[in-house]
Amino acid sequence: METLELEGPDEDQMMTLVLNRPGQLNSLDGTMVRELDEALATVAADPTVRVLRIRGAGRGFMAGGDLRWFAGMFADHPDSEQRRKAVTEQIRTVHRTITSIDALSVPVVAQVHGACAGFGLSLALACDLVICSTTAKITLAYSGIGTSPDGGSTYQLTRLVGRQRAMAMALLNERIDGATAESWGLFSKAVEADQLEQQTVEICRQLASGPHEALARTRRLLRAAPRSLEETLEAEAISFGDCAAGNEFPEGVTAFNDKRPADFRSMTGGES
Repeated sequence: METLELEGPDEDQMMTLVLNRPGQLNSLDGTMVRELDEALATVAADPTVRVLRIRGAGRGFMAGGDLRWFAGMFADHPDSEQRRKAVTEQIRTVHRTITSIDALSVPVVAQVHGACAGFGLSLALACDLVICSTTAKITLAYSGIGTSPDGGSTYQLTRLVGRQRAMAMALLNERIDGATAESWGLFSKAVEADQLEQQTVEICRQLASGPHEALARTRRLLRAAPRSLEETLEAEAISFGDCAAGNEFPEGVTAFNDKRPADFRSMTGGES
C-alpha cells in the first residue's frame, strides 16, 4: 500500500493500521480512501484478529483531508453543480471508512499524537477507545477552510461533549489539547507522550485477552442508534442470553468460582 501499513496480527492477535503519509501529516487523499477500504476489509475477514489499533506515522495522527486533493477536484469540475455532485459522492466514499469501522466485530483503539484535525478527528471518534498524548492538538478545522464537518463528527461531538462545546469547536474552530480532550470525555485517556505507545499496546492486549464474543456484543449495544429504555432492556436481555449460549460466559463464571483467571483466548464463542 502507498499510504497505509497493515501490521500483524501479532502474537497478541492485535492488528495495527498505520496511516503512513508522514510528509503530509497523514492527510487523507483519494489513494488513502481506497486503501482504507481494502485494509478494513482485510481486518474484517481475518478471524484471528481480536483488536485493531490505528495510529499515525511521523509527527501526528492525521491532519484531515489533503487540500491539494480537493483543489484537484475543484479544477476538474469548474461548474458548481458538477462540483457539488462530485464532492458529495467523494465524501460518501470517504464515509465508508466510518461505517466499516462501525461494522467490525473487534474493538478498535485509536492512538493519537500530534495533529488530529478534520477527518482525523472523525476517524479517531469512530473508534471504540481513543488514547492520546496530553499534548495532542485536536481541532475540527472545517470552518477555517469554509466547509462543514464530515465523517460523523457532528454526530459524535454532540453525544460526547454536549451541544455548547461541540458548537464552540465547530463554529469557532477551537483547538484543544489531549489533556482537555480527556477531561471533556472526548477521548478515553490522555498520557504523557513517551508513554503513549506502551499504554495503548497494554490496553489493546487487555482487549485481545478478553472474551471476544462478549466484547463484540457489548460493542454493538453501546454503538446502537438511540433507543427507548424498553428497547434497550430487550436488546440487553437478548445479548445476555446469546452470551450464555456461548462458551465465554460459562468459562468466566467457572473461572471466578475456581478462583483462577479466565481463559478466553481458547474460547470460540460458539454455542456449547
